Amino acid sequence: MQRWLGVLVVLVLGLGWAQSQPQGIAASSGWQEIAGPEGTMCSDGSPWKFYVALGNPQRIVIDFQGGGACWNDGTCSPQSTTFTRTLQVGDLRGAQGIYNRASQFNPLRDWTHVFIPYCTADIHVGNNAKQYATATVQHKGAVNARAALDWVFRNLTAPQNVFVTGCSAGAYGAAAWSPYIMRQYPNVRVVQLGDAGLGVTNEAFRNVGYANWNITSWLPSFIPELEAVRSNVAGFDLATLYVSTLRAFPNNFMAQYSTALDSVQIGFYGLMKGQTPDQIGQATATEWVQGALGNLGRIEQAFAGRFSSYLAPGSQHCVIPRPEFYTLRVGDVSFAEWVARLIQTGSAPDVSPPR
Repeated sequence: MQRWLGVLVVLVLGLGWAQSQPQGIAASSGWQEIAGPEGTMCSDGSPWKFYVALGNPQRIVIDFQGGGACWNDGTCSPQSTTFTRTLQVGDLRGAQGIYNRASQFNPLRDWTHVFIPYCTADIHVGNNAKQYATATVQHKGAVNARAALDWVFRNLTAPQNVFVTGCSAGAYGAAAWSPYIMRQYPNVRVVQLGDAGLGVTNEAFRNVGYANWNITSWLPSFIPELEAVRSNVAGFDLATLYVSTLRAFPNNFMAQYSTALDSVQIGFYGLMKGQTPDQIGQATATEWVQGALGNLGRIEQAFAGRFSSYLAPGSQHCVIPRPEFYTLRVGDVSFAEWVARLIQTGSAPDVSPPR
């Protein structure tokens, strides 16, 4: 009798998965591409698409890709190396970090994974065709992200767990679109983790970048504090986004990871100051560290217990697409295990390098 009960449970679970399988894609364990609808595109106008790996439809990873940024004549020129212009999906093919769906140590291995590529130079929040001095850049990150999320919301209607993440520019996308995801699934615990995006900016960047990207297309009107940014986009910063989101959605959780001296984040902060790579020295690095700790402190002070941070030593940029996802350890805290706890409980202890 017990054996037959077990068979019945397997059949029922299998039927549930089959009935909730998204339309338009085949039942497959691999990555499947979905063409972006009209209006979506990369920064050079080339086609954009997103990718889905089917798994348990009640557990969803929504993952925003990184790939730099540009915001002025210098960073957006044809010679610039600060951003990705066309679709690049090497993370999926490399199958490292959270993309290694065969690893028993991957806490997301059997989840349905939605991968939102990035090639618009606007941290996933722009909606503007901006003419710079020597190039036109299609900052359509918000258009692309919204198209992918529309597909998710139509096809994955009853999740029990949602994990929103992204590396580098994708860390900002994960934070920016979490309010929309949390609103869509009001009875679901949504956990966000930003990887290597601590939000250190300066006034010169905020005055130019947000306007050139037209971030007002993204701003969530259902969060008053963020809607107020519409009249002064230069006043927007990442800590405000985290605090406002956590306040608006009291049952959800957010987190950030970074190395203590992330060379890429420091490099972009130097670009915001108008520095060339060879001008970025100790003073700029110190400013970035102070800004990063200040941002983390603001969020933690407002929402201790619902916001977690993991700071590792060194200067490496990003961890979720790397093999170090499984090997990184600060003190006695394994990063992979820390993420697993974050997913399972919504919170994890703050971790920082020993002094």
